[in-house]
Amino acid sequence: MRRKAGWIITVLWMAIAGNAAALTGPELAGEFDRGLKAYDARQYPEAFQIWWNIKDQDLAAMRNVALMLRKGLGAPKDPRKAEDILKTAAATGMPNAKVDLAEMYLNGEVGQPAPKRALPLLQSAADSGHPLGQFLLGQMYEDGNAVPKDINKAAELYIASARGGLREAKERLAALGESRSGTPDSSAAQVASISPPPQLRQATLPPPVTTPTSAYVVQVGSFKSAETAEAQWNRLKQNPSLVSLPHQIEKADLGQKGIWYRLLVAGGNDRKPATALCDQLMASGQPCLVRHSPAGG
Repeated sequence: MRRKAGWIITVLWMAIAGNAAALTGPELAGEFDRGLKAYDARQYPEAFQIWWNIKDQDLAAMRNVALMLRKGLGAPKDPRKAEDILKTAAATGMPNAKVDLAEMYLNGEVGQPAPKRALPLLQSAADSGHPLGQFLLGQMYEDGNAVPKDINKAAELYIASARGGLREAKERLAALGESRSGTPDSSAAQVASISPPPQLRQATLPPPVTTPTSAYVVQVGSFKSAETAEAQWNRLKQNPSLVSLPHQIEKADLGQKGIWYRLLVAGGNDRKPATALCDQLMASGQPCLVRHSPAGG
């Protein structure tokens, strides 16, 4: 029944998107970027409204709306509405939406904590290689929360999460090893220098490009000076997900808010791999947004 309900939600979402005042690709990208400009300027109500208007045609806008509703950013905090939107996004197969929704259930954001509702969402996200989904599922196995307690299974999930670049997974694995033996164990040691295996990079990251003129970029920050943006890149490029990707700094005039400098990473010529990259970064704790490249059309 749950699988059937998921398909119904997906069909409904597609029907809504089809019946909405459909925008062309460039128009939709322009509206998303207009919301991004408002968000950068901390004009959250305007950003929320722009993304709300296109959420039925753009999954990234849909997820942004849900996250803003969770935090009460640009709109009154409304966990129930955020839950409904994330259910729709999750039903389309979006791993990050599944993790967001699972977090809401684990944290008790829509009532009492409901780990049993979070479990299938995290299992699905973990199976797709989502680092945060693997980490949260590992915590459930470590604590015996809605699943039989299994330290070995927890360690396996932490190792997989660490391979995906999640720093907290490395730290938790090291602590787990010390608590079991009094000294770091071999599983913690092997994670210390771990990086995503080649097959994971190929499956989740956009193809390397030699110039920052790909059709899509992933914005990983907005700063008051180009020097600050470049310094942030020097820190972020240590992330295995970013080490081989070119970046650029885009100057943006936000009117009364002044000049800001956006740090952008090449995302390839299709939104799907760019979204996968942003999902992976968000899972490791790095906020980001997917948008059209300023030079890629």
